[in-house]
Amino acid sequence: MIDATMRKLTLFPAIDLRRGRCVRLEQGAADRETLYATDPFRVAEEFARLGAEWVHIVDLDAAFGEGSNRELIRRLAESTPLRVQTGGGLRTDADLEEVLESSVQRAVIGTAAVENPDMVARAVERWGADRIAVGIDARGRVPAVRGWREGSSVDLFDLAGSLADAGVRTLIYTDIDRDGMLVGPNLDTAADLAERSGAEVIVSGGVGSADDLEAIAVAAASRNGIAGVIVGKALYEGRVDLVTALQRLGA
Repeated sequence: MIDATMRKLTLFPAIDLRRGRCVRLEQGAADRETLYATDPFRVAEEFARLGAEWVHIVDLDAAFGEGSNRELIRRLAESTPLRVQTGGGLRTDADLEEVLESSVQRAVIGTAAVENPDMVARAVERWGADRIAVGIDARGRVPAVRGWREGSSVDLFDLAGSLADAGVRTLIYTDIDRDGMLVGPNLDTAADLAERSGAEVIVSGGVGSADDLEAIAVAAASRNGIAGVIVGKALYEGRVDLVTALQRLGA
């Protein structure tokens, strides 16, 4: 059990939206989808009732270039006491404006951080570092773009360093090979990213048990920069209890 000397971490229960429904994908593959709920409002309400302060919402349709759920996300942000962090398809200044002029607390830039780094710097300057995060989703040291369907030519650590230089203070690191697989997160790389970039890192991808959360908390206590964790499939499948998880992380 985590002792009082361990730092408080933020737990982000996840809602992945596709055609307005709550789903999870394995390793980001569009054809490996599991439907968990048809009413995301009820899911968000339950997260709030159980004590969560944040929710991480991914707009899969926008990420895949197949429409968007932004109006739904806006209504979720307005109707829930949860602080909403959302990403997926935010690739232009207009996209960010559409999201951040609503009740959404934080926007997560993904593909654009690789393809249009100047946009990230503009976003931090305009909206402030607290309202901008960058999602680095990678296979090995190769960040993926466009809904994880394409690779990139940049190095994971080089990208993180350049983002920190541009003023980004929050990175969300996902090991794609572990995402949705319940095999545990890639803590070594997450901690290395935090230490080498100086940014705070939210760990995503692979959490499958309470033991994984314990490992994240222990890593955060011994290495600087791990700030939180995103949990999705493990919550929906009952492998992680949200109330217990919040207690374990001090959230």
